[in-house]
Parts: sequence; structure tokens; C-alpha cells
Amino acid sequence: MTRSYRLLPLAVLLSATLVAPGPAAAAGEPPGYEYLHTYAEMKEGIDAAVAAHPDIAASFSMGVSYEGRQIWGIKISDNVATDEDEPEVFINAQMHARERSSGELAMYLIDLLTSGYGVDGRVTDIVDGREIWIVPMVNPDGAEYDMSDGVFRHWRKNRQPIPGSSAVGVDLNRQFGFKWACCGGASNDPFADKYRGPEPWFAPETRAYRDFVLSRVVDGQQQLSVILSLHAAGRLVLWPFSFTKKDRPRRMPYDDWRAFVAMGHQLADQNGYRAQQGSDLYIVDGDQDDWAYGTQRIFAFAFELAPGKPRRGAPTLAQLQADQQSNRPAVLLALELADCPYRAAGAGLAAKHCASG
Repeated sequence: MTRSYRLLPLAVLLSATLVAPGPAAAAGEPPGYEYLHTYAEMKEGIDAAVAAHPDIAASFSMGVSYEGRQIWGIKISDNVATDEDEPEVFINAQMHARERSSGELAMYLIDLLTSGYGVDGRVTDIVDGREIWIVPMVNPDGAEYDMSDGVFRHWRKNRQPIPGSSAVGVDLNRQFGFKWACCGGASNDPFADKYRGPEPWFAPETRAYRDFVLSRVVDGQQQLSVILSLHAAGRLVLWPFSFTKKDRPRRMPYDDWRAFVAMGHQLADQNGYRAQQGSDLYIVDGDQDDWAYGTQRIFAFAFELAPGKPRRGAPTLAQLQADQQSNRPAVLLALELADCPYRAAGAGLAAKHCASG
């Protein structure tokens, strides 16, 4: 059976270590922050993982950004060239350009799942039983601009000019075509950080995200069971919905709500964060996880990672590594629960919804 994702030829490239500082600062990296990945270093890290572990890792492009950059990702699975009938998980990061820690956690997870295979029994079992897709930099144009000319610009949006305005960029996580512009959870000001865009799916990056998720539908069945969207910063585990303050709108079945709450709290127990519904933080409309669950019924969670110090500054290497270690057990648990997230809510729901009970 052929599916519509694109696995690209494996590239053998030398690269910087995935988590530790690279050998030298790339053009534009602020001095002292060489451990953060530029776009080129992110791609080199993916290629290095593929070169070292070609049987379980393959690179792919989710699409192309406004400025023409490939949105690179990696697939990790025991038979990576084969589309197996296994639960699938999509981990994505740096949708907001300045949220550097999210992309760094994604790169850490690539290293964990590839280097740990055959060494760590828990990691090996997960890779043998799952198809895992990781895209560390959903917003590569914004990420490059945010860390250019040796300074941090604290840029959030993509780099797309707004028609009829001198403004640049839309907030990609206000762009999804589910409850777009419905509820006061985005701005209609093109200069605002949370500008929703002139219409849903205006940004090529959100269309690429949508098209990738939809490409995982086979014979009418969505293969992705869990999405982890990595953001920063707040030490939170969030579940849908974000467009409404209602804990369980009519479109969310009671069993799904129970599973979301139970799984969210279990993940938070692992990483030490607070678990809550997305709208408990604030209302968001056009949200990526609302869209994934609301249209595809994927159990989509957002991790709001630990802030740096000062809060709006880039995290230090020590802060990054500490938060990555905290999130290791939470991400592994999410991957394990991907076969049936209802298991998190107990034996009764497992017996009702999980094939093995």
C-alpha cells in the first residue's frame, strides 16, 4: 500500500552533536548561544541521525516555507522504509520562531530515539512498535530571522508579507481552519504577534502541516493517534479545546474527555508540569491541536516547556538539558500510550476502546 508522504534520499553528512554545543557558531547565532540550532544545523542533525541509523531513520520534507525553505523532518521506526500498520505519533516544534527550547527538545528526542535504539530497552520497544514523525522547525523562516545578525529578535510569526499592509508575518497557531477567528483568541491587527492572517490556511507552513496530517489518512482511517506540539514557555501540558472555556463541548465525547484528562495528568506527573485544558491558559482560535482533534480526532497535546531566565530570554544550555531530561519520561509515556490513549483512563475505557482491552 502506498502512502503519500515523501521519504528523501539518505544524506551522509558530518554534523554537530544533537544536544551539546556545535563546533562553531553559524552565521547569525548570538555569541554564547552556539548550542542552539540554526536551520542548517537542524538539517545536519537530522542527516547525521539518518546516516548513523539508516535502518530506523529517514528524512522527509513536510513542505516548503514562504521563503522557500524545506520544512525538514525525520521518520523513526524499526522498518523505516515500510509503512507498517503501527500507531503513529507526530511531534512538532518551533511553530513560534522565538520558542527555541521547543526545537531543541525535538532535536534531543531525535537523538534519544535513534541512539537509544538497541541500547535502551524502553526506547527499543517504542521504536519497534511505533511510527514516529518529528519536525523540529515548523517555522524555519521565522526561526532564522529570530536569530540573525548576532541578536535575538524575539520574533514569533512567519515571514510572509501581509497584503494591503507593510506588516510581515502571521501567527501560525492562529491559522488553522477549525474555529478560525471565532472566539476572540487571535488578533486581526497585521502588526500584532498573534495576528491570525487574512484567512485560514493563508500561510504555506500551516498548509504543509495540514497536508502532512491528512496524508496519514489511509482507507478513510487517520493513522496518527497522538500529536505532541512543543511550545514555550509555561511548564504546562495542554489538551483541547482552546477555543472555548467549556470543559467538554458537545463535539467531544465523554470518553474522549476522560482520556484527555487522564493522559494529560499522567504526562504532567512525568515532567513536573501542570495539566489543564488549553483554554484554561487563554482562549485560542485557529489552534493546531483543536484542528487535529476537532477534524481528525487525534489525541493532540501541547507541551509548554520551561522558560529561560530571564523569562523572555533564550534558555541556557543547562536549562535546556534539565528540561529535556524532565520531558524524557513524559514523551516516552505518550509514545507508549499511542496504541490506545483511552488506556490512560483505566481498564473500563481500555476494554471499550482498545483492541487488546
